[in-house]
Amino acid sequence: MNLRCVFVALAVLLAPVLAIAEDWPTQPIRIIVSSGAGGTADILARMMGDRLSPLLGQPLVIEDRPGAGGHLGAGLVARSAPDGYTLLMSGQPTHSVGPHLFKHLTYDPMRDVPPVGMIAVAPNLLVVNASLPVRSLADLVALAREKPGQLTYSSAGNGTSGHLAAELLKTMAHIDIRHIPYKSGPEAVTGVLAGDVSFVFFTVPSVLPQVEAGKLRALAITSATRSALVPNVPTVAEEGFPGFEVLAWYALFAPRGTPEAIVAGLDAELEKILQMPDVRSKMAELGAEPRYMSAADLTNFVEIESPKWGELIRASGTAAE
Repeated sequence: MNLRCVFVALAVLLAPVLAIAEDWPTQPIRIIVSSGAGGTADILARMMGDRLSPLLGQPLVIEDRPGAGGHLGAGLVARSAPDGYTLLMSGQPTHSVGPHLFKHLTYDPMRDVPPVGMIAVAPNLLVVNASLPVRSLADLVALAREKPGQLTYSSAGNGTSGHLAAELLKTMAHIDIRHIPYKSGPEAVTGVLAGDVSFVFFTVPSVLPQVEAGKLRALAITSATRSALVPNVPTVAEEGFPGFEVLAWYALFAPRGTPEAIVAGLDAELEKILQMPDVRSKMAELGAEPRYMSAADLTNFVEIESPKWGELIRASGTAAE
């Protein structure tokens, strides 16, 4: 191979790095996850980090910063230098719902931590403690009507998809149930296992082992169609609530002012990563669906979605924090 061929080969190998920015990255990159360790967002962040690292030539370090409905982590990113070395993995709780729930946010999520790109969506499974005397969603609704204000549900925090799903059910079924927010998803599930709360809406793989062990009972799933992971579990819509659909969505964000070349480069790499067969397979195991959306499209999506959740929050009487 002559010298010219060597240079051409090197250029091809280095193209993924050089295509983003000539002087970036030169150090490790942090991805702040706005929810707890072991949750879907955490797993997706690590999955993206593992694929981005060889493309960028730098390690991606995952830091879980749960709390305040995701705004602890998102606020940290909002205050970070816009140099491409701090990113956020979050979604609905901080960007679509937070402004309607929290009166005193110190930042504007969409303005101060704008999108890089959407990665995935995932439904939640409605599960109850196996000792609760219900075997269907109809049974749960009947029990809630029989005991108004006595049934409780947990969530990973205000504004999470589990919180929204329960509030939507509350509104559509005309039942009185109480919200018990936890700091993280695993803690919310533990609350149901311990019998401290009645039920929870949470991601399928996170609760499936307890369902299979007989500790939790699955009543319904929040997607429009049944999940391949739990094909015998009906959708909420099938159980008498047509039109019911709540999907958690996950995306990467960056501080306002991050160079456009970096954001555009990361956006392009995300789209490629989401086409990788092993990534799609692993997401399926999580009960998630790869769903790429560019920064511009995600901005438009949030502008449409956010008012809908705001209307639900006001209709349900959910108090702002």
